[in-house]
Amino acid sequence: MKKTLLIASVIILVVIPFQGKSINYRNKEMTLISFNVSIHLETKRYLDQFESYFSPIKNPNADKIVAKIKEQTWGSMVDVLQKEIGMVILPISTLGNNISYEEYGFPNVSISKAQRKGFSKFYMKIDLQIGPEVYQPQSSFKEDTTNQRIKLKSGEIKPMVTITITTYPENGIVPIDKYVGIAIAPTPWYSNDSSIIDGLVNEKSKTNLSSLMSLINEAINDVSTNIHVR
Repeated sequence: MKKTLLIASVIILVVIPFQGKSINYRNKEMTLISFNVSIHLETKRYLDQFESYFSPIKNPNADKIVAKIKEQTWGSMVDVLQKEIGMVILPISTLGNNISYEEYGFPNVSISKAQRKGFSKFYMKIDLQIGPEVYQPQSSFKEDTTNQRIKLKSGEIKPMVTITITTYPENGIVPIDKYVGIAIAPTPWYSNDSSIIDGLVNEKSKTNLSSLMSLINEAINDVSTNIHVR
Protein backbone atom coordinates (compact mmCIF):
# COMPACT_ATOMS: atom_id res chain seq x y z
CA MET A 1 0.00 0.00 0.00
CA LYS A 2 1.36 3.42 -0.89
CA LYS A 3 2.45 5.26 2.23
CA THR A 4 0.90 8.69 2.27
CA LEU A 5 0.28 11.33 4.89
CA LEU A 6 -3.22 12.53 4.20
CA ILE A 7 -4.07 16.05 5.29
CA ALA A 8 -7.76 17.09 5.41
CA SER A 9 -10.84 15.12 4.52
CA VAL A 10 -11.48 13.44 1.19
CA ILE A 11 -14.81 14.04 -0.53
CA ILE A 12 -16.11 10.80 -2.05
CA LEU A 13 -17.82 11.20 -5.41
CA VAL A 14 -19.31 8.82 -7.94
CA VAL A 15 -16.85 8.39 -10.80
CA ILE A 16 -18.43 9.50 -14.06
CA PRO A 17 -17.18 10.84 -17.38
CA PHE A 18 -16.49 14.58 -17.55
CA GLN A 19 -17.98 16.81 -20.18
CA GLY A 20 -15.93 17.11 -23.34
CA LYS A 21 -16.73 20.72 -24.23
CA SER A 22 -14.64 23.67 -23.13
CA ILE A 23 -15.92 25.60 -20.14
CA ASN A 24 -15.78 29.39 -20.04
CA TYR A 25 -14.75 30.48 -16.54
CA ARG A 26 -13.95 34.07 -17.42
CA ASN A 27 -15.64 36.60 -15.14
CA LYS A 28 -17.48 33.76 -13.39
CA GLU A 29 -17.42 33.43 -9.60
CA MET A 30 -15.70 30.33 -8.22
CA THR A 31 -16.02 29.07 -4.63
CA LEU A 32 -13.59 26.65 -2.99
CA ILE A 33 -15.20 23.67 -1.22
CA SER A 34 -12.07 21.78 -0.15
CA PHE A 35 -8.28 21.87 -0.40
CA ASN A 36 -6.62 18.53 0.30
CA VAL A 37 -2.87 18.08 0.67
CA SER A 38 -1.18 14.68 0.71
CA ILE A 39 2.55 14.28 1.27
CA HIS A 40 4.40 11.00 0.84
CA LEU A 41 5.86 9.92 4.18
CA GLU A 42 9.41 9.80 2.84
CA THR A 43 9.07 13.33 1.46
CA LYS A 44 7.47 14.56 4.67
CA ARG A 45 10.37 13.21 6.73
CA TYR A 46 12.73 15.08 4.41
CA LEU A 47 10.77 18.33 4.94
CA ASP A 48 10.52 17.79 8.69
CA GLN A 49 14.26 18.33 9.12
CA PHE A 50 13.58 22.02 8.34
CA GLU A 51 10.62 22.35 10.71
CA SER A 52 12.41 24.89 12.93
CA TYR A 53 12.51 27.34 9.99
CA PHE A 54 8.71 27.60 9.93
CA SER A 55 6.76 29.99 12.13
CA PRO A 56 4.62 28.52 14.93
CA ILE A 57 0.87 28.22 14.40
CA LYS A 58 -1.98 28.49 16.89
CA ASN A 59 -3.83 25.26 16.10
CA PRO A 60 -2.13 22.34 17.91
CA ASN A 61 -3.81 19.87 15.54
CA ALA A 62 -2.22 21.42 12.47
CA ASP A 63 1.23 20.87 10.98
CA LYS A 64 3.11 24.15 10.50
CA ILE A 65 4.87 22.98 7.33
CA VAL A 66 1.59 21.93 5.73
CA ALA A 67 -0.03 25.16 6.95
CA LYS A 68 2.55 27.25 5.11
CA ILE A 69 2.37 25.10 1.99
CA LYS A 70 -1.42 25.53 1.86
CA GLU A 71 -1.23 29.27 2.51
CA GLN A 72 1.39 29.91 -0.20
CA THR A 73 -0.19 27.54 -2.71
CA TRP A 74 -3.63 29.09 -2.34
CA GLY A 75 -2.24 32.62 -2.75
CA SER A 76 -0.33 31.69 -5.90
CA MET A 77 -3.23 29.72 -7.34
CA VAL A 78 -5.72 32.54 -6.85
CA ASP A 79 -3.33 34.95 -8.55
CA VAL A 80 -2.76 32.70 -11.59
CA LEU A 81 -6.36 31.58 -12.08
CA GLN A 82 -7.65 35.13 -11.89
CA LYS A 83 -5.00 36.59 -14.21
CA GLU A 84 -4.67 33.77 -16.72
CA ILE A 85 -8.16 32.23 -16.76
CA GLY A 86 -10.23 35.21 -15.68
CA MET A 87 -11.92 33.38 -12.79
CA VAL A 88 -13.34 35.45 -9.96
CA ILE A 89 -12.08 33.48 -6.95
CA LEU A 90 -14.21 34.20 -3.89
CA PRO A 91 -12.63 34.34 -0.38
CA ILE A 92 -12.40 31.03 1.49
CA SER A 93 -14.82 32.44 4.09
CA THR A 94 -17.52 33.08 1.48
CA LEU A 95 -19.81 30.32 2.76
CA GLY A 96 -19.70 31.78 6.27
CA ASN A 97 -20.27 29.87 9.49
CA ASN A 98 -22.82 27.50 8.00
CA ILE A 99 -20.17 25.01 6.82
CA SER A 100 -17.20 23.14 8.28
CA TYR A 101 -13.62 24.34 8.03
CA GLU A 102 -10.55 22.14 8.52
CA GLU A 103 -7.64 22.79 10.87
CA TYR A 104 -5.92 25.06 8.34
CA GLY A 105 -8.94 27.33 7.92
CA PHE A 106 -10.03 26.11 4.49
CA PRO A 107 -13.60 24.96 3.68
CA ASN A 108 -14.34 21.27 4.00
CA VAL A 109 -17.87 20.87 2.71
CA SER A 110 -19.75 18.64 0.28
CA ILE A 111 -20.67 20.09 -3.08
CA SER A 112 -24.39 19.70 -2.38
CA LYS A 113 -24.20 21.70 0.86
CA ALA A 114 -21.97 24.34 -0.72
CA GLN A 115 -24.54 24.82 -3.48
CA ARG A 116 -27.31 25.25 -0.90
CA LYS A 117 -25.32 27.83 1.07
CA GLY A 118 -23.48 29.54 -1.78
CA PHE A 119 -24.29 31.69 -4.76
CA SER A 120 -21.38 31.35 -7.21
CA LYS A 121 -21.54 30.09 -10.79
CA PHE A 122 -18.91 27.38 -10.16
CA TYR A 123 -17.35 25.45 -7.27
CA MET A 124 -14.00 23.68 -7.07
CA LYS A 125 -11.96 21.32 -4.96
CA ILE A 126 -8.17 21.22 -5.02
CA ASP A 127 -5.93 18.22 -4.43
CA LEU A 128 -2.19 18.81 -3.98
CA GLN A 129 0.14 15.79 -3.91
CA ILE A 130 3.83 15.98 -3.04
CA GLY A 131 6.00 12.89 -3.30
CA PRO A 132 8.66 10.98 -5.25
CA GLU A 133 8.69 11.17 -9.02
CA VAL A 134 6.21 8.75 -10.58
CA TYR A 135 4.71 8.20 -14.00
CA GLN A 136 3.29 11.48 -15.28
CA PRO A 137 -0.49 11.79 -15.76
CA GLN A 138 -1.44 11.84 -19.42
CA SER A 139 -3.76 14.77 -18.79
CA SER A 140 -0.74 16.98 -18.13
CA PHE A 141 0.98 18.78 -20.99
CA LYS A 142 4.47 18.15 -19.63
CA GLU A 143 6.97 16.08 -21.59
CA ASP A 144 7.22 12.54 -20.22
CA THR A 145 10.70 12.11 -18.72
CA THR A 146 9.96 8.76 -17.07
CA ASN A 147 12.80 7.01 -18.90
CA GLN A 148 15.27 9.69 -17.80
CA ARG A 149 14.99 9.07 -14.06
CA ILE A 150 18.12 9.36 -11.96
CA LYS A 151 19.08 6.71 -9.45
CA LEU A 152 18.98 8.43 -6.07
CA LYS A 153 21.61 8.13 -3.37
CA SER A 154 20.92 7.92 0.35
CA GLY A 155 19.53 11.20 1.64
CA GLU A 156 18.40 12.42 -1.78
CA ILE A 157 14.89 12.99 -3.08
CA LYS A 158 13.57 13.98 -6.50
CA PRO A 159 10.08 15.26 -5.76
CA MET A 160 7.06 15.61 -7.95
CA VAL A 161 4.14 17.97 -7.32
CA THR A 162 0.70 17.22 -8.76
CA ILE A 163 -2.21 19.64 -8.54
CA THR A 164 -5.71 18.52 -9.52
CA ILE A 165 -8.61 20.95 -9.77
CA THR A 166 -12.12 19.49 -10.01
CA THR A 167 -14.89 21.92 -10.90
CA TYR A 168 -18.65 21.74 -10.35
CA PRO A 169 -21.66 23.71 -11.64
CA GLU A 170 -23.94 25.90 -9.56
CA ASN A 171 -26.52 23.08 -9.51
CA GLY A 172 -25.94 19.31 -9.45
CA ILE A 173 -23.16 17.21 -7.92
CA VAL A 174 -21.74 15.95 -11.24
CA PRO A 175 -18.24 17.42 -11.81
CA ILE A 176 -17.84 19.58 -14.88
CA ASP A 177 -14.20 18.72 -15.46
CA LYS A 178 -10.90 17.79 -13.87
CA TYR A 179 -7.60 19.56 -14.64
CA VAL A 180 -4.12 18.32 -13.73
CA GLY A 181 -0.83 20.20 -13.45
CA ILE A 182 2.53 18.65 -12.57
CA ALA A 183 6.12 19.67 -11.89
CA ILE A 184 9.16 17.46 -11.26
CA ALA A 185 12.51 18.49 -9.84
CA PRO A 186 15.04 18.20 -12.71
CA THR A 187 17.85 17.11 -10.37
CA PRO A 188 17.93 15.44 -6.93
CA TRP A 189 17.66 17.48 -3.75
CA TYR A 190 20.26 16.78 -1.12
CA SER A 191 19.74 16.27 2.59
CA ASN A 192 20.39 19.31 4.82
CA ASP A 193 20.02 21.76 1.92
CA SER A 194 17.62 24.30 3.40
CA SER A 195 17.38 26.22 0.12
CA ILE A 196 14.61 23.83 -0.93
CA ILE A 197 12.24 25.73 1.39
CA ASP A 198 13.07 29.13 -0.10
CA GLY A 199 9.86 30.93 -0.94
CA LEU A 200 8.06 29.26 1.96
CA VAL A 201 10.03 30.63 4.91
CA ASN A 202 11.52 33.69 3.20
CA GLU A 203 11.14 35.95 0.17
CA LYS A 204 13.71 34.14 -1.98
CA SER A 205 11.53 33.28 -4.93
CA LYS A 206 12.94 30.76 -7.41
CA THR A 207 11.93 29.66 -10.89
CA ASN A 208 14.47 26.89 -11.55
CA LEU A 209 12.51 24.10 -9.81
CA SER A 210 15.15 23.78 -7.09
CA SER A 211 12.71 24.55 -4.27
CA LEU A 212 9.34 23.17 -3.22
CA MET A 213 7.57 26.46 -3.82
CA SER A 214 9.00 26.77 -7.33
CA LEU A 215 7.71 23.26 -8.08
CA ILE A 216 4.27 24.19 -6.75
CA ASN A 217 4.21 27.37 -8.84
CA GLU A 218 5.20 25.40 -11.94
CA ALA A 219 2.40 22.89 -11.28
CA ILE A 220 -0.04 25.80 -10.89
CA ASN A 221 1.08 27.22 -14.24
CA ASP A 222 0.70 23.77 -15.79
CA VAL A 223 -2.84 23.32 -14.51
CA SER A 224 -3.68 26.80 -15.82
CA THR A 225 -2.40 25.74 -19.26
CA ASN A 226 -4.52 22.59 -18.97
CA ILE A 227 -7.64 24.69 -18.34
CA HIS A 228 -6.80 26.92 -21.32
CA VAL A 229 -6.32 23.98 -23.68
CA ARG A 230 -9.42 22.13 -22.52
